[in-house]
Amino acid sequence: MENEAPYSEHVIGTYSEEFLPLVAEFDRIHREGQDSNAELCVYVGGEERVRLRSAERLPDQLQNVRSVSKALLSVVTHALHERGVIDIDRPIAEVWPEFAAAGKESLTLAVFLSHQAGLIGVDRRLSVDDVLEWDPAVEALAAQRPYWEPGTDHGYHDLTFGWGVGEFLRRATGKSVDELFREEFREPLGAEVRIGIDDLTRFAPFRQTRPAGTGTAADILHLLGDNSSFLSRSQRNPNLMGVENSLRYLGAEVPGCNAVSSARVLARIFAATIGPVDGTRLWSEETLLRASRLQRRGTDRVFVRERAYSLGFMLPDHNLPQAGLAVDSFGHYGQDCALVFAVPGDDLAFAYTTTQLNRRLDQYTSTDDRADRLGRLAVESARRLAPARAQAELRRVCPS
Repeated sequence: MENEAPYSEHVIGTYSEEFLPLVAEFDRIHREGQDSNAELCVYVGGEERVRLRSAERLPDQLQNVRSVSKALLSVVTHALHERGVIDIDRPIAEVWPEFAAAGKESLTLAVFLSHQAGLIGVDRRLSVDDVLEWDPAVEALAAQRPYWEPGTDHGYHDLTFGWGVGEFLRRATGKSVDELFREEFREPLGAEVRIGIDDLTRFAPFRQTRPAGTGTAADILHLLGDNSSFLSRSQRNPNLMGVENSLRYLGAEVPGCNAVSSARVLARIFAATIGPVDGTRLWSEETLLRASRLQRRGTDRVFVRERAYSLGFMLPDHNLPQAGLAVDSFGHYGQDCALVFAVPGDDLAFAYTTTQLNRRLDQYTSTDDRADRLGRLAVESARRLAPARAQAELRRVCPS
């Protein structure tokens, strides 16, 4: 693509003409104060078609992408399964014997990936230090009895997702999650994503712009305040929001929610799951079909709202639609700060990141749907591009 150039006083980047509506929307949310220090990237056909950033954002800046970390962990997990390094259909306890406690001896990683394991939290009270030290957290998870019969229902596994998948991979491969990210992302794709950073030189911290809870549904606030609710167990044991900008937290391994990366990197990785990017493809077609296939849809036991999950990824639902319910995508949200998804049928990958937190706690209200609007416009623009791409391919194959 061409070198970056200012689109307006708020936005810098480069883009194909067909994506002008997307660029205009990115600019609008900046002009109206809904966004700042953000980045957006779109790949189509394995090529970068849109690269935008806020004028104040440095081109090589990185940020915490919160729960998009789960999607990155899942991409690696499926790649390792495809190569036979691990088997997600075998019981977790085969590589992690302590996990067999409390009736979990037959629980597979596939069930865990689809948020059906019944392990949305742990009964043992954990401190921030316990989480950052790793072993106390995974020991608590191994000892935990599921809150429902695994495989019979679903509820969002937040911190526990990273502990369970991360410890399984560590035991199966002998490597940390960041070492796996280096081997699977940084080396073959030049995609800089890390779990555990050494300094904050290039890191962009979150910035809160509204009072806590603004726009959050009343029932979500009630559930968060009820220590017996699944939401409270999932989100507040412990609550890590107070340390998210610290090197203490960002230098630790919390693979469910503290990956550090950028929209350009996220889009590149997801593009490589659905097709080759500069000669590198992360998944086969068979892996793509299985990883993105619906496993469970319905009322989530944690959020008490509809959610749809595949094996490690969110699928569009009425509350979190990604590019829209009619778009066959798979991806993941990072609360109030990120969205990544791929649309295999359009050969498209989209990623958006921002450090401006508009302080919604539930991601379900219409007061802040920045990511969804941008995602929808990206797909609509790409579909306008498709006929031109097809005609160009025809001319290439059948020159006059």
